[in-house]
Amino acid sequence: MCLLRLCKPNQIPIAMRNFTLCVMMLCCVSANAQLKLPLKTTNEISPVLEKVITDFPNDFAHIRGDLIEEQPSIVNYSCMLTIKGMDSGMITQYGYEKEHSFSWKNTLLVTDNFEEAKNKYKQFYNNIKKTVTSIEHLEIKLVADYIEPEEFKTFNIIRFKMETMQDLVKDVTVELNMEYEMDQWKITVSVFHIEDAGNSLAGDN
Repeated sequence: MCLLRLCKPNQIPIAMRNFTLCVMMLCCVSANAQLKLPLKTTNEISPVLEKVITDFPNDFAHIRGDLIEEQPSIVNYSCMLTIKGMDSGMITQYGYEKEHSFSWKNTLLVTDNFEEAKNKYKQFYNNIKKTVTSIEHLEIKLVADYIEPEEFKTFNIIRFKMETMQDLVKDVTVELNMEYEMDQWKITVSVFHIEDAGNSLAGDN
């Protein structure tokens, strides 16, 4: 016998209304749960940084692009690697051909809003900290404590140490810098030999 025939005429609308109400409540709960999920940001820095680090012992020969500027003791080249959504970086040679060193630098953000810069700085720190690469099968990890930027300070620097058994990069550092210049906050990431920390690191790019 049909189920509808077993129900009294005035019970059918109530059953349908209860069913509809349950469906609507489930949809609302599901929508709220989805809204509360944190948005995942893609780490676009690590894939590029991994290649930069592994090519450091080669003076960035595999990622060094066209000559941009040449001065008596400083030569700037473009970088063939690009972090998605950002301008390409710059590779700088210091010194002369027989005695020289190289650095890589990439601008990550330029803004006049301190809070935006501060939030991005923490995001970039987390991205860089997740970078893991290797040279000659020896793993390389980046280690550094987070340093909170403060608005009254014109710059903030975090230097990542390379945790590795690989001697080729044991004195190489990755620097995350946030600096206030020309009424704007500028965040950059650099890779260089720690002895070259006094260099201008490719100037502005």
